[in-house]
Amino acid sequence: MNNADFNDIFVKYRRISTGTAYRIVKDKDIAEDISQDVFYTLYKMGTRLDISNEHRVRSLIMVASTNKAKDYMKKAYVKREVAALDTIFTEDLKDDGCNVEAAMLTIEENKQKRMVFERLREENKMNYDIFTKVKIMGIPPEIVAEEYGITRNNVNNRIYRTKLWLEKEMSKFFEE
Repeated sequence: MNNADFNDIFVKYRRISTGTAYRIVKDKDIAEDISQDVFYTLYKMGTRLDISNEHRVRSLIMVASTNKAKDYMKKAYVKREVAALDTIFTEDLKDDGCNVEAAMLTIEENKQKRMVFERLREENKMNYDIFTKVKIMGIPPEIVAEEYGITRNNVNNRIYRTKLWLEKEMSKFFEE
C-alpha cells in the first residue's frame, strides 16, 4: 500500500471511524483522536493491509474504532473519577445570609458522603466502578455490561443494590 492508497482510504472512511467512536465516547474531539489512532495503526501495517476488498477494509476500520473507543471508556474513569466525585460533593454552600453554621454543616455533610463513597470503593470495587460509570459518568449500561462480561440486567441489579447500600450508610450519618 502506497501513500496515495492510504490517503484514499483515510478520506473515504474517516467519517465512519469518527462516527463509530463518537457513538461510544459521546465526545467529538475524543472520537477524532480515536479515529486518528485507528488510521495510524492501519498506516503502520503498510503492505500487510489488504485493501483489495473494500467491505473488509470498512469492517476492519469499524471494528478497530469500536475497540479503541471501548478501551478508552475502560480507562477514562480513572481520569474522571475524582472530578465526578467532586461534583457530588461540591454543592453550593447553603449560605442563608452568611450563616457560618449552615456552611460548616454542609461541608461536614460532604465529608461524610465522601467517606461513604470511599468505603464503597474499598468494600466492593466492582459495584463502585459500575455505579460511577453508569450513574455519574453516564456510560450506557450495555457498554459497562460488555466491559465486565456480565448482562445488562446484572449491571442494573448491581446499581440498585449499590443505591440501597448507599442509602443505608448515608442514613447512619444523617439521622436526626
